[in-house]
Amino acid sequence: MPMNRRQSYKVWIKDPVWQEKSELNAAFIEGMDPERVLAGFRKTAGIKTEAVPYGGWENSLIAGHGLGHYFSALAKRIAYLRGKKDKACCDALSRCCIAADTIISGLSECQKKMGSGFLSAAKILDADRPEIQFDALEGKAKVETWVPWYALHKVLQGVMDLWTVGDIEGAKDVTLALGDWVCNRALSWDDETRKQVLSVEYGGMNDSLYQLYALTKEEKYYRAAKVFDEPELYHSLMGMKNRFKGVHANATIPKIIGYLEGRGMGQDAEPEERMEVAKRFWELVVGGHMYATGGIGDMEHFFADGMLDASRTQCNAESCCVYNMLKLSDMLYDLTKESKYIEYAERALWNARLGSMGPEGGYTYFNPMATGYYRLYASGNPNENPFWCCVGTGLEDFVTFPNRIFYKTQEGISILQWICADVETDEGVGLSLSVDYEKGRLELHRQDPEKEALTFDKKTSDAKACISLRIPRWIKNRKQILLEEQDYLQLYLSDGEGFSLDFEMELRTHVLPDQKSAAGFTYGPFVLCALLGKEKWGEKESAGIMVEAPAWKVVLDASAKSNILYGQTHTCVLDREFLRLPKGVSLEAFFRDPKTYLKEKAPGEFTLWGLTDGKGNPIELLFVPYYQQSMKGTGSTGTMRKEAGSGMKTHLSVSMPAVLS
Repeated sequence: MPMNRRQSYKVWIKDPVWQEKSELNAAFIEGMDPERVLAGFRKTAGIKTEAVPYGGWENSLIAGHGLGHYFSALAKRIAYLRGKKDKACCDALSRCCIAADTIISGLSECQKKMGSGFLSAAKILDADRPEIQFDALEGKAKVETWVPWYALHKVLQGVMDLWTVGDIEGAKDVTLALGDWVCNRALSWDDETRKQVLSVEYGGMNDSLYQLYALTKEEKYYRAAKVFDEPELYHSLMGMKNRFKGVHANATIPKIIGYLEGRGMGQDAEPEERMEVAKRFWELVVGGHMYATGGIGDMEHFFADGMLDASRTQCNAESCCVYNMLKLSDMLYDLTKESKYIEYAERALWNARLGSMGPEGGYTYFNPMATGYYRLYASGNPNENPFWCCVGTGLEDFVTFPNRIFYKTQEGISILQWICADVETDEGVGLSLSVDYEKGRLELHRQDPEKEALTFDKKTSDAKACISLRIPRWIKNRKQILLEEQDYLQLYLSDGEGFSLDFEMELRTHVLPDQKSAAGFTYGPFVLCALLGKEKWGEKESAGIMVEAPAWKVVLDASAKSNILYGQTHTCVLDREFLRLPKGVSLEAFFRDPKTYLKEKAPGEFTLWGLTDGKGNPIELLFVPYYQQSMKGTGSTGTMRKEAGSGMKTHLSVSMPAVLS
C-alpha cells in the first residue's frame, strides 16, 4: 500500500482552498449515519433493522460500493486526526472512531449470522440466495445483475483500511473472513468461468488480495489475486495503436494497479514485467488520453489515441478515473522516484480534483471538457446524495491529499506538492510550508516547537534536517534555481531556520494533437477557462443508470441541446464558439506569445482581448483558474473557439497534449 510510508506524518492543512474542501468532505464523512450504513448489510444477513439504506446507487444492485469508499475515507480521516491535540480534532476523532467501531461490530454480526465472511449491501433479489448476483455471473442463476465484484472490492478494501490505516478493533477479523470468502469462490473457478466473471467490471480485487497476502503471508490470498490478473489483456492494450478505443477506462485502470501491486510477491517470476506494463500503460494514458485538468475519457471510455478535441463533450473525465490514475501515479513514484508522476498528480489535484467538489460540497461524476457546459454536482448532504461511484472516490481523495504533499526519504523529507501545510515527521522534525501564488513566494520554516499554532514534540536535536524541495516545471525562472536536469532543491535547515524562494508563474499555450489550431492555456499549475453564460444551467438529462449530465451548452448568446448516448461520443459545436485573430496574425505567433492577447487583470486572472467574433465585433473574455469556475450547485468549464485570419479554426479549450511540459 504505497501511501503507508507517508501516513506516519502529522499534517495540518493551511491552504484556505484545500482547507475549505477538506472541511466540506469531513462534514459528509461525519454526516453518515452508521445505522443507515449497516442497513443493507443487515437486510442481506436477515438481521432486523429499522434503518433505511441510503439512496441512489446505495439502494440498488451495486449498493455497498460507495460505503466501501466511505470506510476507507473514514479510516484515513481517523489516521489524519490521530495525534492532534486541539479540542476540535479530538472531538472529531472520537466521533469517527465511534462510527467505525459501530460499523465493524455490525459487519461482524452480519458475518456470524450468515455463517461465512460474505458481506453485501446490494438490493436483495432472493432472500434465500444472498449470493445470487455472483451465481448469475458464473452462469448458475438467471437474474438481473450489475457489477457485484466491483462493489465487493470496495467493501473489502474499506474494511482492510479500517484495520490497517484506522487501527479499528475487530476490523482485521472482518477483513480476513471476507477475504476467505473471496478466495473460496475465486479458487473454485475453471478457466471458462473465470473468463466469464472477469468480463464484468470487478474493480481492483487483485489489488486488495495482494495487499492481504503482504499482510498475512497466507498463500491462498496470493493465488486468489492471480486469478484476477489478466496479463493477456494488459499486453493487448500495449501492443496495438488505438487499442484503447472503446475500452472502459475506470474498469481498466484498477486492473493495472492490482497487477503492479503483485510485483515481487509470492512466486512472481517476472516482477519487472509488472512494472513495465504499469509504466507503459501510464505513458499511453497520460500521453494520448489526458485532458488539461488530468481527467480521462468520454462517457466512461477511452477514445482513439490522441483524439482529444474530437472527444470533448458534456460527459468527459469521469472523476473515478482521476482517483485511480492518482493511485497508479503514487505507486509508480514510490518505485521509480520519477517526477513526471508527481507532475501528473499536481495537475490532477489542482484542477480535476478541486474542480470536482461543489461550493457547498458534493462531487461531480462527469467534468465536461467541451465548450459551454457546466459541472453538475451531487448533493453535499448524504441524505440527498445519489452515491454515484465518483462520490465514493471523491470522499477518499479529499482526505488522502495531505499524504501527497510530503514524502519520507532515507535522507530526510521531500516536499512534492506546493500546498500550504505544516508537517511533523515521525522523527519529530517540524516544517511549515507556505506558498503565495499571487505574490510568487514560497516560504519554508523548520518549525520552532514553542510556536503556539502547532504542538510539535521536540524529539530531535538541533541537527540540520535534509529537505528536498521539488521545483515544478511551470516556474518561469526555474533555470535560475536549478540545473536543467534536476528536479529538487536540496536544503538543510536547523531548528528555527527558514528559507524563501521567489518564483514566477508562466502563461503557456498547449496545442491539441488532433487539431493543430486548437489550444488551451495554463498559468502555473492552473488550467484556465472562461465563463460563457449561465442560462439553462441546472437543466440535465440522463447519461446512464441514475447518472445525469448537462443537457444544454451555452456560449454567450447562443445555446443548443445535444444528445447523450451511453458509450458514444456525440460532439456539438456552435458557430458562436469561433473567434477570429487579427488580420495577418498567424496561429503560430499567437501560440508562441499568448501574453500579447491575454492581459493579467488580477493575480491569476486574464482578459483575452484583440480578437473578434464571426461578425467582426470585438470581444473580450475573462479567464480564471478552472477550479474557481462554479456557482451554487453548478460550475462552468466554458471555453471558446477562435479563427485565424486565414479561416483556420482553433479552440480555446481545456484540452491539451497530455505530455506535461
